[in-house]
Amino acid sequence: MNLFKQGQNSLFVEEESYNWATPRTKTNRMLVYLSILFVMAGMLFGTLGL
Repeated sequence: MNLFKQGQNSLFVEEESYNWATPRTKTNRMLVYLSILFVMAGMLFGTLGL
C-alpha cells in the first residue's frame, strides 16, 4: 500500500515564468541614487544638528 506518492510536489511546480520586475532604465536608477543621497544627507544633518 503506497500512502506517500513519489512525485512532483504541487507547491513547487513552476510552469509559468513571472516577470514582475520591470527592466531598470536610466531614470529609475537615477531616482534610486537621488533618494539614497537625500537619505544620507538627512542622516548627516541629523547627527551634526544643523
